Amino acid sequence: MSTPANFEVEGPAGSISGADIGPRDGGTGLPVVLVHGINMSRDVWTEVADILLADRRVVTFDLRGHGESDKGGPFTADDYADDALAVMDARGIDRAHVVGTSFGGSTAAAMAVKAPERVATVSSFGGALAVEGLDLDGAIGFMRSVGVRDFFASFLPQGSFAPGTDQALLDRALDAASVDRDVQTVIDVTTTALSSDTTALAQAVTVPALVVTGEHDMTCPVPAGAAVAEALRTPHVVMAGRGHVVSMEDPARVAALIEQHIAAHDS
Repeated sequence: MSTPANFEVEGPAGSISGADIGPRDGGTGLPVVLVHGINMSRDVWTEVADILLADRRVVTFDLRGHGESDKGGPFTADDYADDALAVMDARGIDRAHVVGTSFGGSTAAAMAVKAPERVATVSSFGGALAVEGLDLDGAIGFMRSVGVRDFFASFLPQGSFAPGTDQALLDRALDAASVDRDVQTVIDVTTTALSSDTTALAQAVTVPALVVTGEHDMTCPVPAGAAVAEALRTPHVVMAGRGHVVSMEDPARVAALIEQHIAAHDS
């Protein structure tokens, strides 16, 4: 059995909190770095990590502005990539497979462009190059009026999960989005990500890529995922019956897709 090594490392914007686990059964493949999306935490990867660590060393961490990490910005994909690379440096990881969910997919792409020698593959689950048709000003106004927790309580069931999702998963996601996070931090994080267009970044990635979207993803819907796959020059996988946070909704399927992808590119 492998014991999780919880850590805190100093990143470009302050302390970064995470966990370094496995492999449980003595695997020899490259480590996997799991990157969450905006207004999430590393908890989004808990069940997937537990499956992967049977054969892989797995690192999860909270991006700046999230979870137990320091809350200072800025909050671009490039800044988040600096956090991830700082974690790899501190944990002695020269090269890894990088898997991101939502805006974490853009972070993975930024890492692959910034340090291609350190990223063996990238994977994007529920990602998009740009978010269209969103009333950002209206959302920010609503958040200011009701507060962080009530805002996400109204949004997450429809925006982030497929119909019929277990309430326990919704509660975990709500905690990750709201606990110890003030309104201005959430606004800064959200505005930066939702105002970004990472098309050029994705097109510059040269390592093998996997792109997956949930059928019922309302935040980054299937056409948005297809655009990511086109930019990364890879097929697009659609997970039937799932929403935006597929890593929590169907961790076994997500882990299987990751394992299949990275096993072909360990060398």
